[in-house]
Amino acid sequence: MQLRPITFITTSLLAISVCADVASAQLIVEEMISMVGTVESVSNDLLVVKDDTGEAHSVRVQSIGKESVRLAGGQFLRSPAQIVVTGRFEVDDLRPGQNLSLQCKMNRLGRTSGVVGEISLVTGKGEPNGITVVEEGSKPSDHSTCKVVAQLSRLTNGRLIVKVPPNNGFTRMSTLSFSLAKDATVSFVSDAIDRAGAGSRVTKLVAKRLNTGDIVAQSLEIEVSGETTAPASVDDSLLTKYRHLSDEPLPPRLIRSQHYAFMTDVSERQARIILDKLETMTLLLSKYFGQVPSGVVEGFIVRDLSGWPDGLLEEPAGVAKIQDDAGICFNTSLGNRYRAVLYSCDDHGVIQHECTHGFCHLTFGSTGPTWLAEGMAEMGQYWKFDQPAVDINPVVLNYLRGSDPKRRLLEIAVPGRVDSGSWRDYAWRWALCHLLVNNPNYADRFKPLAIALMKNREGATFEAVYGPSGRQLAFEYALFLETMDNGYRVDLCAWQWNRKFSTLAGRRRTQTKVAARFGWQATGVSLEKGAAYDLAAIGNWKIAKDGGEYDADGDQVGRGKLVAVIFNEFQLSEEFPVGKLSEGFVSPTNGQLFLRCRDDWNQLADNAGELTVHIRKSPENL
Repeated sequence: MQLRPITFITTSLLAISVCADVASAQLIVEEMISMVGTVESVSNDLLVVKDDTGEAHSVRVQSIGKESVRLAGGQFLRSPAQIVVTGRFEVDDLRPGQNLSLQCKMNRLGRTSGVVGEISLVTGKGEPNGITVVEEGSKPSDHSTCKVVAQLSRLTNGRLIVKVPPNNGFTRMSTLSFSLAKDATVSFVSDAIDRAGAGSRVTKLVAKRLNTGDIVAQSLEIEVSGETTAPASVDDSLLTKYRHLSDEPLPPRLIRSQHYAFMTDVSERQARIILDKLETMTLLLSKYFGQVPSGVVEGFIVRDLSGWPDGLLEEPAGVAKIQDDAGICFNTSLGNRYRAVLYSCDDHGVIQHECTHGFCHLTFGSTGPTWLAEGMAEMGQYWKFDQPAVDINPVVLNYLRGSDPKRRLLEIAVPGRVDSGSWRDYAWRWALCHLLVNNPNYADRFKPLAIALMKNREGATFEAVYGPSGRQLAFEYALFLETMDNGYRVDLCAWQWNRKFSTLAGRRRTQTKVAARFGWQATGVSLEKGAAYDLAAIGNWKIAKDGGEYDADGDQVGRGKLVAVIFNEFQLSEEFPVGKLSEGFVSPTNGQLFLRCRDDWNQLADNAGELTVHIRKSPENL
């Protein structure tokens, strides 16, 4: 799915027509703004900056490699930002495994002279590890000026110990030792906004403020320190881990790990990254289901079909999938013996998706009905260690958020094997499975249902398990599709169905706790239509891990404000503000009162603190 480019219309204000497969809107740039300040939080493409007056600003940033940035109202705007993240910190902040670049004096025996004072931290996408001669010594025994890109082993007694590939072309030594200058420092440059953690300094921010209230970055410069450098992403960490290996494609050969064995023509670096991702995925799936596969997923991962010998790829249907930049896992069984054979292009997501099918077949004997098989396969390619948050392809996310009407539960959970359909069908199945796996209201029933379906046990159906709570599940499913984004935590936004509610009779008053890191929270108070109520909130909370504290009125733009909705017959009222004190609020309908801290739904996880909210009927209403 491709986003159509934005169109600029010349008027007294800049009007922008934003079009995509899932949303369209007319946007106007009302003003250009610039600021400096401190990073309060970074979540996907949303940067919260606190300027030097203490005011917080939510800034949308289209990162490198993204096609667009999603605005608060759901529109998608193509507005790539120029991003420069720089860091300068102490050598003691380095950690083993990081890759470094430095210049030194070294001879062919691997002996070094002088001291190293300037070191650069190299990301996974940088140049490969090795030694490059900058200035050759006049004699073989002389020290040459060399640029070294290497992996840090350790720091000891003022020396830097690193490892370079054995075939570096300069020395037979693979372990090198350098004397460090007393004032040695480390620096790095990146175009990834997620390398900046809370507390980083924003030295330049030029942005446009739209008529929607959104602030969209055009140019961004951030300085980080050792304490404020955010951890690298999973993909970047794997690139760093295996950067010592060549990224040159190779002829077809066998690669293998504990649970996988493939013929492939990808580079040695890509091969190790793929196997690493697959073993991590297998570990996560095995941990979740409590069972391990009975065999090894075999098959073929193909980068370039033209380089493969005739006859090696035997399945025409598999070759056709590879030609379409797709994949397929052929699952067969003979008695209790199961086999899974992969045919796939070299796209990591496709490989992980198809290998999830292989895992399920080798573990349970089948992959179950199509909705479960494809939903779990999409889950498999996105699951990460200790990360329950939504983290999916933005194109898939945009499609689910913008589709109208949404697919209903029973339109997704169709019994039996049906046509797999397109990526859009996969998206709905992923959404249902992600909700069922992570929402505590339904998770304890999903795992035994999934196992029963994959083991073809008689009587196991989606309707039989979730039918009795169908209205509740449908409500939470709809709320999930409306509010989800990358970073969204289903477990933090689960509805509190078991909370008891009652009306406030006479002068009775009650109090409830509202935590900053959860979604809508039940107060236990049933409101009566036309009755007036007073609400008072005491305490402070944080809306960023290292950010400042706010009371129930939140910051200048309403982030962190205490807000409310009324739940009635599985419908929600419009959100309305409460703040520290709300006197004489007249309820427009009968219903249950729910409260939460106003923050982007995908940024709740780093919030902290809670308020105590006192609720009563207004005295003049008695």
